[in-house]
Amino acid sequence: MKIRKFTTYLTEAIDLVQLEEEIGESFPELKNDLLDLINNTLEQSDIKNVKKEDLNNFFTDYITAGKNSDMIDELIEDNDIFNFYLKHQSDFDELLNDTGYMEQTPQENNVFSLYDVIIDGTKQGIWNLIEIMQSDLFSK
Repeated sequence: MKIRKFTTYLTEAIDLVQLEEEIGESFPELKNDLLDLINNTLEQSDIKNVKKEDLNNFFTDYITAGKNSDMIDELIEDNDIFNFYLKHQSDFDELLNDTGYMEQTPQENNVFSLYDVIIDGTKQGIWNLIEIMQSDLFSK
């Protein structure tokens, strides 16, 4: 086993296959799809050769901005968020139940229609998932 410096690890270009192995066992398909969307967003920005440090910075910025952030290019419009929910419905439902979101009333989350509950819940689930992924990838 070769020992590498931490700075070398942070400045390597992202290898999505390797990251997919490191992001933990819970919600693997959801995490992989979200990671792909984030990687596409970073690649479309001014960042060339996205590195793990860029990904960590994105996670930190997203968590700081909150669940209503429009930082992921393909998850800005409510319709895109709704379709992402439909694709990963069971994972989102489990994640939101595990984090206590499902125990809150819509009024507590300041949403008043069924569609808005789904959108708000999905945004909250994405936010929670980014926290989990950051912990999985960078807290070791």
